[in-house]
Amino acid sequence: MYIKTNTQYTTFENDKLTDLLSQINFKINNFGIWRSDCDTKASYVSNDIEIAYYVEGGSTTIINNKEYQCTPHSILILDPYILHTSINKGYESYAYYYFHFDIEPYYLKDQFMSLLKKNGNVIYSHEVRNFDEMLERLLKESQNKEIGYSSVITSALIRILVEIIRVQLKRNKDTHFKLIRSPYIQLVNDTIIYIQKHLYESLRVKELSSIMGVSSSMLYKAFMNVLEISPMNYIQQQKIRHAQNEIILGKSVNEISQELGYSSAYHLSKAFKNIVGMSPREYKKKII
Repeated sequence: MYIKTNTQYTTFENDKLTDLLSQINFKINNFGIWRSDCDTKASYVSNDIEIAYYVEGGSTTIINNKEYQCTPHSILILDPYILHTSINKGYESYAYYYFHFDIEPYYLKDQFMSLLKKNGNVIYSHEVRNFDEMLERLLKESQNKEIGYSSVITSALIRILVEIIRVQLKRNKDTHFKLIRSPYIQLVNDTIIYIQKHLYESLRVKELSSIMGVSSSMLYKAFMNVLEISPMNYIQQQKIRHAQNEIILGKSVNEISQELGYSSAYHLSKAFKNIVGMSPREYKKKII
């Protein structure tokens, strides 16, 4: 006897968040747990996306001059290349699990990050389920490295990300968001890949358009339609993000300006301040 299973069970229906996540490839760069038995104050920058889940203790974290209280079982969302200051006090010890990851395709990164932080960089313990047991199992997976362990960790990360986005959307009772649907998606993504590979060169929109086989006006229209930013502003943004990372590694502004094709350290510093909100020197002082 044959049973028609489609008459026995409820069929899954896709939603916008499922559609968005199905388009994203998650690349986990690091997963683990960090512990400390003392009070600390540190300023730091991550060069990828970081999710921190406080399993014990907590911190006061300052992001873009806004202060967040991270308590046990809360989740902290950290942007790449953004300066954060974390002050851990009032706890005898503290620990948090961390995911460091990137996503592809590139054109979805800004939309994805805006959803993760839609109403703040912290998800509080009363808003989300307790992930202690799941993360403890994941830590064993990462230590044992049995076949398929990276898929298990990636699946768990997606589960946490769904919870984060659900909370962010519920905070202002708005569960709607716009999916990027544009005939220019492939053009923009191909252009972004080229920019990332040639970031050290003096990139110009006219030459970039020619390489992509379109007019400058078409490339501008495509970027504005998909990313709501011009190609030149996107290039500038990516160069400054790279400069932030190079400053952390100890390179001078002169060295970085030459590497990235700026005419002088002055022009790099000016662009840096416009995007980051402080000069390279001020930025360096805050992270040391």
